[in-house]
Amino acid sequence: MRNIAIAFVAAAFLGGTSLCAAQAETKTTLSKLHQSYEKQGRRAHGMPEYGQRVQFTAVVVEASDSFGGSSVIRAADVRGNQELARLTPADDAQNQKMSELRSGAKFAASCEVGFAMGSAFLTMKDCVIRP
Repeated sequence: MRNIAIAFVAAAFLGGTSLCAAQAETKTTLSKLHQSYEKQGRRAHGMPEYGQRVQFTAVVVEASDSFGGSSVIRAADVRGNQELARLTPADDAQNQKMSELRSGAKFAASCEVGFAMGSAFLTMKDCVIRP
């Protein structure tokens, strides 16, 4: 019985370790992500990055609120001003940080590539704004 308990604990620990490894973030640019999106015919679910966390630096094109009251950042790559993605916050603290960003502000973020199909921009969800 003790061996079964040890095996269960070890499996749970190793499972958690591999989950952490699966959650590793990839550093990229919004331009590269948008190219991947375009390559898939503007279907995010076909992107290799879909559902993965990514890190990138961007510029605020416009900051606003959704109908539900959450902040939404329309973002461009740091080398452009064309909207490539819309970002939504991971939690209330990130919502506050995002609400303080103004048009033209440069920022770094970590987000999950969310579902988008047919739109001109990517959906980035559960975003964490980095200093």
